Amino acid sequence: MAVNLNNLSIAELEDVIAQANTLIEQRHEEAVAKARADIERIAASTGYSVHDLLGLRNARGKKAGSRKIVADKYRNPKDPSQTWSGRGKRPRWLQEVLENGGKLENYLVK
Repeated sequence: MAVNLNNLSIAELEDVIAQANTLIEQRHEEAVAKARADIERIAASTGYSVHDLLGLRNARGKKAGSRKIVADKYRNPKDPSQTWSGRGKRPRWLQEVLENGGKLENYLVK
């Protein structure tokens, strides 16, 4: 398919390039999704997951998906959906409480 680009202005050429780049990205995403679906279908037909078949492990050397869920240790009484396990960076709501003179032990989950 030959397209004559000689008579197009710079703006029109840039538009053609932008459209082509969008189409390339869409086709790439479709190809990856199809390949992923094919791989998952093949793995499922054997009774195993893709992770099991490939022996995938996370950055710490543990099998992917083997991370333990840690129970919530602190809860915001004003919004019970806001919790913190005590690991990692303190959430904003708790940091604000502590900066205003609150005590960490007052927010322990009982």
